This record gives sequence, structure tokens and C-alpha cells, in this order.
Amino acid sequence: MGTFIQLIPPDLSEVISTRLPTALAALGAYILVFLVITYVSRRDYDSSLGDYVVASRGLGWVVASLTLVATVLSGVGMAGFPGTVYSVGIPFIALIIIGYAVTAPSIWYFGRRMWVLGEAHGFNTPGDLLGEYYGSDTVRLYTVIASVAFNTTYIVAQLLAGGIVLTVLSGGYLPFDLSMVIVACVVTLHVTGTGMKGIAYLDAFNGALIAVLMGVFAFFITQSAGSVSSIFTALGTEQAAYTTVPGVTGEFTPAVIILFGILVTLGNSLVAPAAWVRMYALDSERNFARVAGTMIVVFTLIYVFGTVIIGIYGRSALPSGINPDTVSSLLAFEVMPFALAALFLVGILAAVISTTDSYTHVLAATISRDLVKEIVVTDLDETTELRVNKAVMVLAMLVSLSGALYYPGLITPLALIVGGVAVQLLSPLIGAVAWPRASTEAAIVAPALGAVLLVLFQLQLVPNPFPTPMVPGLVTASIANLLSFVGISYLTKPQPLSTIERYHGLIHDRL
Repeated sequence: MGTFIQLIPPDLSEVISTRLPTALAALGAYILVFLVITYVSRRDYDSSLGDYVVASRGLGWVVASLTLVATVLSGVGMAGFPGTVYSVGIPFIALIIIGYAVTAPSIWYFGRRMWVLGEAHGFNTPGDLLGEYYGSDTVRLYTVIASVAFNTTYIVAQLLAGGIVLTVLSGGYLPFDLSMVIVACVVTLHVTGTGMKGIAYLDAFNGALIAVLMGVFAFFITQSAGSVSSIFTALGTEQAAYTTVPGVTGEFTPAVIILFGILVTLGNSLVAPAAWVRMYALDSERNFARVAGTMIVVFTLIYVFGTVIIGIYGRSALPSGINPDTVSSLLAFEVMPFALAALFLVGILAAVISTTDSYTHVLAATISRDLVKEIVVTDLDETTELRVNKAVMVLAMLVSLSGALYYPGLITPLALIVGGVAVQLLSPLIGAVAWPRASTEAAIVAPALGAVLLVLFQLQLVPNPFPTPMVPGLVTASIANLLSFVGISYLTKPQPLSTIERYHGLIHDRL
């Protein structure tokens, strides 16, 4: 219970305990919808590997858009981001919005190419595309390492957040550790039983629920403050620091906002393994424009009209010195009717589940395909691969649960590093789908260089010429990666013409 006590103030737990039936009703309503979605997904599931991993490449653009939103947003977007605005001001959200202004068209440009190659060659994972193009088990292994590091760390973080929310919603009757176990079991059973379709259908509901709840929350804050302008003027003398560049800490300069924001959002919404697999799962390359447009609209509405308002109003409406991660929860019970505030906590739980199921699913897919099948047991048939996939998923969840139970303090520093490590796969992706000159040597050296630099900057073992908040050295490491990728490619041989034709020639013909 230690983590629960630290993150959720006792008075909030007491308020929920006194009105427990209402809180349980909100939770029960979500569980009912969850079970219905699981049943429908299970009925449509055909038990094949392709259906399990990429939903038979049949997700419509609405479902695909919302599953990306729900996967990327997570509990961090509903609790952590408002807390960050509460702490450092609006420039943080400007960073995210500008990042998505670049990431959305990147999803349209790169996503269509990834989809064409995936559909033509039967690719299911990032390693399928990069490993085959560069003809290198080393490059394929990079995708496994990135997947294990990124997904495991964020699964642990989501289990911690889900355990907290479930404990609070139960009025403390469910201990924190048991709550995490429950979340882990629910996610594992749902994913192993329904595959990508079940994940996508649930994420579509969760994404819509999150967007609506953030909008409702912003409405009640505006009502409580009296007007939108009052939300900001209530800051008084602090208003300029919280609403202008470079923010309270002075770290969010225009260069940081643009460069760092682009890399962070590209990493989470395009290059991260869970997002990458969704590029394969869409039903048509023509729908990527709709997905990109929907993401810009939905994220802008959530962050500008939800996250900013919650974080800024929290500065004047809540006592000073509170844990930033509790701002959205505390404020919800301050300005909304109890039932809606409890439903907001359910929304955080929904975001947690969406992220956990997506990351667990893709972690198992990358290990079973890119490590076990392609490197360890090369004659694995499809049925056995599916069994291995599910076994790896259970094992991965057990490992993640152990990390959440015994080593929660390691999660934040690890998350800062592994998020940046995933971004280092951007250069080989560009080469595989957009730049025929790219060489295998460049794909081996450049991402490794970027990842090593990132760790050295994080540990402060080398001086960083371009400091950035949260992930020190991300911009410097990524630029070094890209420059070395281009330079080494020009000094070495590109892929054979037959490979270039199967990739870039196919893309040229189809697009």
C-alpha cells in the first residue's frame, strides 16, 4: 500500500469510501462494456496468427485512429500531463501539439509505405520489415531489444497506475498489490483470447470515452471558474510564467519545443512497436490520411481543451505542494458531481488498460517472431508460433508484474531512457521505405550510436551540447544517429537491386 498512500491523498480515499456504491457503479458499468466488447471480439476472432497480431489487416480508419489515441495517451495523458502543465506551464503542451503537427503527416507518409510492404510481404512486426530489408539479424535484434525495453518499462508503469486507480475506486478494499494483479490478469486474458481485434475494439471505446470525459471535465472547470479567461487570470502574478515560453523552469525554448516535441511524438506514435504494428493493421493505405487528420483533431481537443485547462486551473484551485500526478483526480472531485468524478477515474483506468494491452501484445509478437522464429527456431510453423506468442505474453506480464511489485522506483529513470531508445529506429525505417541509398552497415551502426549516446547523456558521463527536459540528450543523440546513418550509407553499398525493387519499387508502383 506504500505507493498508493504516496500518490492518493487520504482525504480523497475517504471521500470515495463514504460514497462507495456510486464509485463501484461507475466501475461496474465500464466492466460491463469491457465484457461485451471482449465477447464480440472473441466471436469475430478466427484464431489465425495474422488475425491475432494485425487483425487480418482489416481495421477501419475510425477504429484505427481511436486505438492509436488510446494506446499513446495512457494514464500519463490523463494524470501525468495535466500534472506537468500544473508544474511547468503551457509550453509543455505546445511541445506536444507541435510534435503532432509533424507526426500526423509523417504517419500518412511513412504509414502508407509500411502498410504496402506489410500487406505485400506478410509483415507483422517492425523486425519483419527492417530485418528483411537490411538482411541482418542484428538489425532485427535491435527491434527486439527496443520492444523489450520500451514495452516492459511502460507495462510496469501502467500496472502501477492501474493498481492505484482500482484501489481508489474500491475505497481501499482492494489492496494496491492485489489491484495490480487484477489488472494484469484482466489484460492477459483479454489479449490472449481476442488478439488485435479485441485490443482495437476496446481501444476505440476507451479512446472515445477519454475524449468525452476530458471535454466534460473542461466544461465543469469553466463553470467553476466563471469563464475561460478566469482560469488563466486566477494565476495572478504567475500567469506569464505558466502561459509563455520558456515556461516556469526556463527549459522550454522554441528550439526545444520544436525539436524535442517532434522526436517525442514520432517515437510514441510512429516508431514505437505498438504504433508500428498498427500501421500494418489498417484496412487500406487510402485511409492513412483520415487517421492522421483524426489524430490531430482528437489530440488537439484533448490537450488544449482538457489537459491545459485542468493543469492551469489546478494551480489556483488546489492547495500548493500536492503531488502533480494527483491534480486531475483531486480537481475532478472538486468541480464535478461525484458520479462524473468517479467516472473520470474509470477513464484513467480505461487508458491504462488500453496501453497495457497494446504494449503486452506487441512485446509478445516481437519476441516470438523476431527472436524465437527468425533467430532461435527458424522452422517454427504458424500454429506453434501463435502458441509461443501467448506463452511469451504470460511470461512478459509476470516479469512486468514482478517489476511493479518489487522495483517501482526504477521505472521513471528507465522510462526516460527507453522512450528515447525507440526513436533511434527512425533512421533505418526511413531507409527501408523512403531512401534506397541506405546500407546495412548504416542500419547497424547508427541506431547503436544513438542509443549509446542517449545512455551516456542520461548518466551524465559526457557533456550534452543541447540539453532537453525529461530525456536529456534525445535531440543530440538522434541527430548523431541520422547524420551517421546518411554518412555511412554513402560510404558503403546500398541493398541489392532485387531488394530495392521489392521494397521501393513496390512502393513506387502502389503509391
